[in-house]
Formats: sequence, C-alpha cells, structure tokens
Amino acid sequence: MNRNDTNHNQVDEDSKMKSQMEKMVNSYDSYMKKITLGREKSLRRMTVNLAQVKSGDCVLEVGCGTGTLTLAAKQQAGQSGKVFGIDVIPEMIKLSKKKAAQARLDVTFQSGSIENIPFPENQFDVVMCSFMIFHMSEEVRRKGIAEIYRVLKPQGRLMVLDLALPAHGVSRAISKVLFKFMLKHDLKELLPVMESSGFSGIQISQVKFRIFGFSLLSFVCGSK
Repeated sequence: MNRNDTNHNQVDEDSKMKSQMEKMVNSYDSYMKKITLGREKSLRRMTVNLAQVKSGDCVLEVGCGTGTLTLAAKQQAGQSGKVFGIDVIPEMIKLSKKKAAQARLDVTFQSGSIENIPFPENQFDVVMCSFMIFHMSEEVRRKGIAEIYRVLKPQGRLMVLDLALPAHGVSRAISKVLFKFMLKHDLKELLPVMESSGFSGIQISQVKFRIFGFSLLSFVCGSK
C-alpha cells in the first residue's frame, strides 16, 4: 500500500467515525445515562478530579460532545477559571452552548479538531479527553496528542479517560465476551505517542466506576 492509499484510508476512517457521532447528537445524553446507570454526574465529577482541575485553572476539553464534562470542569475551576470545549460536530457545540446558558455558566464552546486545536501554545493548565481518543485514525490521534502538548502550559496536564477491559479475573473474561465490540483499543497504545510528544510522569490506572455494571474504565495522564 502506497502513501496515498494510506492517507485515503485514514480520511475514510475519520469521516466514517464523524458520521457515526453526528447520528448520536440527540441520543448521546440518554446513552450516557444508560451506560452509567443514571450516575453520569458522578462520573463527570470523578473525571474532573482525576484531571486535578482546581480553582482558577484554564481548562480545555477536546471532543466535548454535549458539554456535560466541560460544564463540570467550570464548576470546579470556579469564577476565576476559564473553561473551553471544542468538537468537530457543529450540532454538539450548539447543544453544549444551550446547556451552558441554561446552567448560567460562562464556558466557551466552539468548533475545533484535535489535530488543529484553535488556541495558541502554552494556554491551558489542563486538557481533558473523555470517551473520544479512539474515535479517529491513528494518524489524527498522533497529531492530536502533539497539539495538546503544544497548547498546554509548562507543567500543564493531559488526562484521557476511556473504556478498558478489567485487569483480570472473571470480570475480564465476561467483559471480553459482552463488550468486545466496544473495547477495540487499550489506553496503553497512547503511552509511546505521549512520550514521543514530550509528556513526562505518565501514569495509567483503572478507574473505580462501573459502566453497564462492570469496571470498564481507565485513565492515563501526563505532564508537559
């Protein structure tokens, strides 16, 4: 396969994934409620804590979806904090803005992609990615992690949360059977990419939160 074929396949992969997410705009919140068994707010608070968002921080969520996590980050960052969310799907941004207005929270939502983040370098204390890092081709993911490094301040932090198989035991065996269609990647795939982009102090760990009643979440974090 030549380079042109490879690039074409990557474009097709990214277009297909974007199309799938566009179809989920109106059902995304109900989907999250279902898979978290009605505990999405607890998951979002936990995610913000894992990202170590603190009062006054400047925070970016990449792939913000309908904005629920971004709004939780604003509540944590407080009035002095500045919080932004970007997504490649305009309807997601539209819904996020509506939520922010209803909650009376000063959050900036705008269109933007991980491979070309529309902010200058050294701007953010924290960048978060939740349930989105594998919804793109490997090439876009590699460029995106480098972009995140660019927009982080020195000592800024990246935190990625996503689905993962339980570490061991019966739960792992059952999850492989029931959720194989959802668990095609592993956060360990990000480690060499993060290292090559310059991240240090990289840690990966399972999260104590149940999806569909199973421990199917892990996170990876690193600092600039």
